[in-house]
Amino acid sequence: LTTTLFQAVQSDVLLSDCKSFFHDAASFIQTFIGWTIDAGQSVAQISTKIPNAFIAGIIYWLLLILVVGIYVAGTGILAILIEIKVIELYKKNCWDVITLLMILTSAVVIIYFGESIKKVMPINLLFLLLFIQGIYLGIRCYLNTLYWTNR
Repeated sequence: LTTTLFQAVQSDVLLSDCKSFFHDAASFIQTFIGWTIDAGQSVAQISTKIPNAFIAGIIYWLLLILVVGIYVAGTGILAILIEIKVIELYKKNCWDVITLLMILTSAVVIIYFGESIKKVMPINLLFLLLFIQGIYLGIRCYLNTLYWTNR
């Protein structure tokens, strides 16, 4: 495990893909926040119909904060619920040595053969690792369901 981690840190391909993955995630979050603020400003434009400038300003900011707060809170709650569900699936179906070996094996393959993988298919290695884990979780859930329905 230690050797694999040291190899991962020394792998230029994996490090650049990790930077790219997190940069893309940050860009998506910035874009989402921009869309949220634009939606809040669009809704808050209702306040321009109010003749009193002071009250219109208060209503504008209240509506903007309300819409942005609802979007951000809703997205946060949705992300937390998805994370809780995935953790429950892992604990129910995959909390064993086989899963640990699968995680380590797929990480080792991606770390040691990252350059060869990138030559064959241009995919982010960190995304590939997460994708493999998602497929593994789906297969384990399916097999576990199949096993319990046939008993």
